[in-house]
Order: sequence, then structure tokens, then C-alpha cells
Amino acid sequence: MNPGSQKDRFSFSKKERISEKKIIDTLFNNGKKFNNNPFDIRFINQEFKDDSFSRVLITVSSSRIKSAVKRNLLKRRIKESYRKNKNIISNKSLMIAFVYVSDEILMYSDINDSVIKILKKLSKV
Repeated sequence: MNPGSQKDRFSFSKKERISEKKIIDTLFNNGKKFNNNPFDIRFINQEFKDDSFSRVLITVSSSRIKSAVKRNLLKRRIKESYRKNKNIISNKSLMIAFVYVSDEILMYSDINDSVIKILKKLSKV
């Protein structure tokens, strides 16, 4: 294994993020859904043209968490947890939306536990 692939294993690059409106609409309109508190998960199991990695969207509702600072804190915690644990679904090509639905600001350890459960569930899909 070369050193570059080890570095990429724990990265969260721009190409792994979902930002295109068309893909987001497809994900929310046609994707499968399940709930794992504090997240609603939307996903599509899809083979990409030439990539073999999953793409992720992370959202925190401004109607539930009013403060932008707190929303950004939650998004950073979710991204970090996904970045550290994405190897659980490394053999899948998924589009995943993590929608944070709780009204509370959870600690990183709680978010990390939830993300691990979600990724284990997605690895079986």
C-alpha cells in the first residue's frame, strides 16, 4: 500500500461531497430513507461512472438549531465522525444525506456512535 492511499483513507475531499442541486433532488425524491436518532438518512446505492467512493451531504436544519455557530459545530462533528469511520462502507458506492433532526446539541461521542451505527447499517445494504 502506498502512502498516498493511506492518507486518502482518512480524508474528506471536495469530490466526496454532494453539492449539485440535481443530485440532491434525486436523493431526497427517489432515495431510500431510514431514521437513526438524531439523524434521518437518505441514500441511493449507485455505481458511479469512474469513482468507487461514497458521496455525502450533511445538513442541519436552521428551523431546529437557530444559531449558525451551533449548526456549524454540529456539521463539523458529523464530518469528522464520517471522515474517521468511512472505511466501514469503503467497498460501496453510495450517495448519503445525513439530516440532523434533533433539537439538542449532542457531544461528539454521541454523534460518532450514531454515525458508526448508520454506516454499519449502510454496509449491509
